[in-house]
Amino acid sequence: MTSEELSSIVAIAVSTVVFAGCGRAAPGHSFDASANAVDASANVSFRVSVMPLRQLDMVFMIDNSAGMSPKVLKMSAQFPKLIAALKDPSDGTLPDLRIAIIDSDLGTGGAYSSGSCGPKNGKIYGDLGRFQMIDATPCGVTDANATYLEYQDGQPVNYTGDISTVFACLASGIGNLGCGDEHQLQAFEFALVAKGLGNEGQQNMLRPNALLALVFITDEDDCSAATNDGMFGDLPELHSESASLRCATRAHRCNGRNLTDSPPGYPTTASFSTPFSTCSARTDACSNAIDGAPSTDTSQPTDCSPLRSVKRMAEEIKSLKAYPDDQVVVGGIFGWPISDQDMATATYEIAPIPNPNVADTAYPTVFDLWPVCYDPSHMPANGADFDASAAGWGAAPGLRLSAFVDEFGENGLKFSVCQSDFSTSMSQLGAKLAKQVQNRCLPASYSQYAGCTAHYLIPNSTGDYTRQPDAILSCSASPATPACYTLIPDAPPCATGEFLVEDDNTLPAGTMLEFNCQ
Repeated sequence: MTSEELSSIVAIAVSTVVFAGCGRAAPGHSFDASANAVDASANVSFRVSVMPLRQLDMVFMIDNSAGMSPKVLKMSAQFPKLIAALKDPSDGTLPDLRIAIIDSDLGTGGAYSSGSCGPKNGKIYGDLGRFQMIDATPCGVTDANATYLEYQDGQPVNYTGDISTVFACLASGIGNLGCGDEHQLQAFEFALVAKGLGNEGQQNMLRPNALLALVFITDEDDCSAATNDGMFGDLPELHSESASLRCATRAHRCNGRNLTDSPPGYPTTASFSTPFSTCSARTDACSNAIDGAPSTDTSQPTDCSPLRSVKRMAEEIKSLKAYPDDQVVVGGIFGWPISDQDMATATYEIAPIPNPNVADTAYPTVFDLWPVCYDPSHMPANGADFDASAAGWGAAPGLRLSAFVDEFGENGLKFSVCQSDFSTSMSQLGAKLAKQVQNRCLPASYSQYAGCTAHYLIPNSTGDYTRQPDAILSCSASPATPACYTLIPDAPPCATGEFLVEDDNTLPAGTMLEFNCQ
């Protein structure tokens, strides 16, 4: 296959992703994307499992660009806490697990002739979101054809030993030679949704009714862009700034204005500093950033963001599940202030740094986006001066990544990659997933509604659900009814104020009760 043919496939894959809004409608049930909105004047729906399906599919996106190795090691060291949190407290068993790893390297379509974003083994599109099992056999993987780790019915399926140890070994194999123009979010898109890239086989990893968890770790913001949009390459007018800075200045806004305006401008012409809390990701994606059609020349400054629409990529992930509000969790470990106190004082800053390319003597310094956070154990030594060593332990502000996590509401979790220790983030992520796998808790707001009715949602093998026509009553309201449910307030694993749903009926695994309330 020629590079031109592959370029066409990539463009087509970006523009023909199979997606159906925020969730597929189940047979006999019209899915309302706003079903979980809390509005006393409208019908509100809550869904909880009454026969939990303890299946969890996890896809980890690990940034494999320079400087990520110590951060990946910090994550791997605390990965056992995620696994421990997944165990059922009553018997210590784990859910059935599938764990895949992808990286952030999607190349730049041949825009560079060498370097981390140049061709690798003849490939100009990086790893295309393909599952990575590098040096898998020494890590303990026993199936030479395995593309992900699997644990089922209390036993490893395709590996030996402890799953945390095997995962840590595979994560370290990702390395740090990947392209520095990271496509973190598009890597998920290519891995799990896009057609025409040869990834259809690996997409079968996703079990129809299993909980889906996306986890990413990175120290730069997302730079997902169409390969043919002219953003990348050794552009003479951009020699005075870092290659990745163009992703920030064209995709961020601060104080209500786009950063393509000067300062900092595109190309960057002046330093720029403002409170981080005033900045956000741009949402005005160019048409080709949405559907792949090259209708906007984004090699030049534009009035739209040339990067892929964050909302569109989130909708594509949601389309994989019938009820994404209940079946998808996203956890991000990225450039973000560690605490609320840090958020209040954090600065978004673009300023000169020593040019990493020492051979480019015409530009001893270049403009770059400075870290928004630092590892507390590796703070800058010189105050206002740039500290390259501390920056290596820090992270640039992940505004697009934050916007992506926000698309998943309460099922989106943000953690700072600048934490000295990832024990809290791994434990909290594991606890969230453990609760979602059970998913037997009604929210506290349930008690505020009157006239709630409940119906069974019965899963099928394709991932859809059939809504049963007969209403299911509370056992307290109709104790003689064979099919009824019981609500228990403040019972584990539910949070204070929530209601645990008990149902003693024999039902298919994965069956949910849908409560429709006024």
